[in-house]
Amino acid sequence: MKKLAASCAVLFGLSSMVACSNGNENQKEQENKDLVTSIENPVEIEFWHAMSGPNEAAVNQLVEDFNATVGQEKGITVKPIYQGAYNDLKSKVTAAIKAKTAPAISQAYPDWVAEYLQSGAVVELDNYIFHEEVGIENFDDIAEAYRKENSQYEGNKFYSLPFNKSTEVLYYNKTFFEEHNLTVPTTWAEMEEVSKQITEITGKPSFGFDSAENAFITLVKQFGGEYTTSKGEVLFGESDAAVEMLEMIKRNTDAGYWRLPGEDKYMSGPFTSGLVQMFVGSTSGASHVINGLSGAENAFEWSAAPIPQQSEDTKAVIQQGTNVVVMKQGNTTDEQVYAAYEFAKFLGTYDANLYWTMNTGYLPIRQTVVDSEEYQNYIVESGDMTKEAGPAQSDYYFYDVVFTNDDFTSYNVRTAAGVAVENVVLNGMEPAKAVEEALRSLNLK
Repeated sequence: MKKLAASCAVLFGLSSMVACSNGNENQKEQENKDLVTSIENPVEIEFWHAMSGPNEAAVNQLVEDFNATVGQEKGITVKPIYQGAYNDLKSKVTAAIKAKTAPAISQAYPDWVAEYLQSGAVVELDNYIFHEEVGIENFDDIAEAYRKENSQYEGNKFYSLPFNKSTEVLYYNKTFFEEHNLTVPTTWAEMEEVSKQITEITGKPSFGFDSAENAFITLVKQFGGEYTTSKGEVLFGESDAAVEMLEMIKRNTDAGYWRLPGEDKYMSGPFTSGLVQMFVGSTSGASHVINGLSGAENAFEWSAAPIPQQSEDTKAVIQQGTNVVVMKQGNTTDEQVYAAYEFAKFLGTYDANLYWTMNTGYLPIRQTVVDSEEYQNYIVESGDMTKEAGPAQSDYYFYDVVFTNDDFTSYNVRTAAGVAVENVVLNGMEPAKAVEEALRSLNLK
């Protein structure tokens, strides 16, 4: 009797699974059937962005290329609109969402997307991305970390696509290293030793972190700990990793070997001035190093390498930058949504991505671009080694997860992490106390 009951239960479970599966497939078929993938009458959409200077020129060129090719074929015209700096763009998009006049497509950091999702204005892109006819070709060619970052939201759905991406690298004074027969450090133990040697030569700090926040988050991972989860769980206080890496930072800043930017705001200034010989900073900041050395009396040859690691088993480097988000509100039509998707897809194509990375400070999102002869030749001709060192770390890229809960946001946690580093470096606080204070600021202590 028990066997019969068990068999019935199994059969019932299987039939339920089949019914559920069929239901999901039918729903998917209906969604694809309802999906607009063509345009009857020409449409115009706005692309809101925060790219200025040479970056804006590159955006305008990409828009022009799109309008003359895909846009002309499909009846789409994209109008790029510069909205000011990132904080200006965020404010204007937020205001537009409240007024139900959100642009069809905009640049957005992941935490912005998480916030915009609360309004219901953001369009899920999965049905487009994986569509047989209009989907993204060779989607797996895009770095896995970029794909995961853009699908980290509820249900692991894609609510954005990658655009201007960067990571951190180790900038170093190649001339100084060659003159003093120094080896570029690949581990933090090597970094401590090389830093000591440089400070003994110069009498000045040797190395600095551009971002205290990134230093905290990255080093917690490298020292074997966890930072946060997408559910808003703060984990850096649950292991010794945060304290151990802060002890390393304190040891070297107390000795006068390491520093933070301070009033300089970014380490590129002290680096090009010769006040430090190395720093960890974003690849997107290479132009500041190039411009800072251009025509300078003390100009030197610089280069870049992957950031130091704590161990082979815990390799980690943060990837960052904005993505593009498609929105539908008010009078936005389904055809305009499709048009926005087509432009987002275009930005991630091989040709567009190759042009973008060769004309801005940002990195390729596609491995085929990294491997291309044209890109490799560009690295040699430009001398910008961040373009090589950045992608060389792609196997261990990670992204800073975003979340919003009733008590705090991922932005609040990031801020607390940066303050912890500053408390150790600038205020002489003991590492354990700095971690405790960070947790207390989030009401977790």
